[in-house]
Parts: sequence; structure tokens; C-alpha cells
Amino acid sequence: MSDEYLSRGFADVDQASNRDAYFSCLALLDSLPYYRDCKQRSCELLQLKPGMTVLEAGCGLGDDAFRIAERVLPGGKVVALDSSAAMLEQAKGREPAGRLPVQFQLGDVRAIPFAGHSFARCRIDRVLQHVPHPEKAIAELVRVLAPGGLLLAYDNDWGTFSIASRHKNISRIIEQSWRDSFTNSRIGHDLRSHFISAGLSGVNVYPGTSVIVDFETADRVYNLRETVRRVVIRKVITEAQGRTWIGELIDQSRLGGFSVTLTAHTVVGRK
Repeated sequence: MSDEYLSRGFADVDQASNRDAYFSCLALLDSLPYYRDCKQRSCELLQLKPGMTVLEAGCGLGDDAFRIAERVLPGGKVVALDSSAAMLEQAKGREPAGRLPVQFQLGDVRAIPFAGHSFARCRIDRVLQHVPHPEKAIAELVRVLAPGGLLLAYDNDWGTFSIASRHKNISRIIEQSWRDSFTNSRIGHDLRSHFISAGLSGVNVYPGTSVIVDFETADRVYNLRETVRRVVIRKVITEAQGRTWIGELIDQSRLGGFSVTLTAHTVVGRK
């Protein structure tokens, strides 16, 4: 049983009793082909060039910052910002051999510690779902972006979260409980509106859908067992119903019929 709940804990990893749960989740996601493809596409959409200075806001383990740094050589630089000191320490330890131009910076995306017009490109990936008042974070990203620069955000629309099961009523309860545990469950859907309100132009949206077909992988990403436990404690379903539902998903996974899907949006706009 996990002692962390990923939908809430990413907002303050430094206070977590088991920080490894968050490090492990990010490493797992980075290994999945869907997310690798999304990250590759985001680099292409940002039109990265040598010599650019780029902000990676909410850098996590730093893997994306390192990939971006390789694309802005020679002469470029990436600032990897995160609100978690523990996450930054992990990122520094993962830096590839042959030092890349990455500067790690502790800070809040709602109060970015840099002057206006500091970056040619800004990127934020699955951070805004955890941030109260995401419009403030987007306004800050626009502030530090140079005129003509691009802002890219990738985030989930948890309204699309779906778990295949014969027990449809139980699935709906679990899906809704997980959705409601996020600070901004529909931020992926709302990104375009936020970008336009922030004054960005040429805003384009690129949706993508993740499909996970292995139960244990899905449990590590979406806390399925832990969500059932919490719903049982609230007496929304019985313990027996929870056991039956989990058992069915494990059987489906073994037989090849399991799936969990989620749509997210990549949104790009120009200052």
C-alpha cells in the first residue's frame, strides 16, 4: 500500500514521507513510448535552435531539460526550475556525462525569479494540474518570455480519464475520485483559453491520448489500489466491491483486455 497519493503529493514533494514514490513515477512515465513521443514533439514545436536560452518550468528529474540543452548547443542554455529542493538534487545527480548547459534553480512558477524577457522559449509539462491559480503561473511564464518567443504547456484533461471494466458503476466512482483529487483536473482542456487570456497569439492545440494496457504500470501511475482504499474508507463502495473490481482489472491485464486511457493537450502560443 502506498503512503503517498501522486495526484496531491507532487505539489509539495519536499514534505513527502516517501519522496522516492515521486521520483519513481517520473522515471516510469519518461520510459513510456507515449510520453517519449510527446516530449520529442514538444521540442519540435518549440523550434529550438542553437544559442537559445530556455526555461523548463517544473523540471522534475531534469531529463527534459537535458534533452533541450542538447538542442540549443552551441551557445544556448536551459534554466531548470522546480519548487522542490529534493527533486533538484535528484536532477543534478542524473546529469549526463559531459556537462550540459543546464542551470538548476529553486523557485515557484507563480513567482519566477528572473527578469522579464529573459527566455527565448518556455516550457511547462504536467505542472499546472497541481498549481492553485494556474493563470498566475501562465502570466509569469509570459512575463519572462522574450517578445516573439514561444510558450509550450502540456497537461492532462482528467475529465477524459477512463478505466475499462465490466463493473461500470465502480469504475465511474474510482475515476471521479481520482479526478477530484487534482487541484486543476481540467487544466489540459483549459490551456488554450488561459493562453489567449494571457495575450499569446497563434495559439495551437495538439491533443494526444495515453493508453496503458498493463495493470501494475497503471497502478504506479494512477494509484488505482490506493484510490479504491480511500473510496472504501469513505464508504462509497464496500471493501468486497473494491476487491472484486481490482481482481477483475488484474485478470483483464493478464488476458490482454485491460486499458486505461487519458487525453492531454500540448498547447503552443507566441508572445
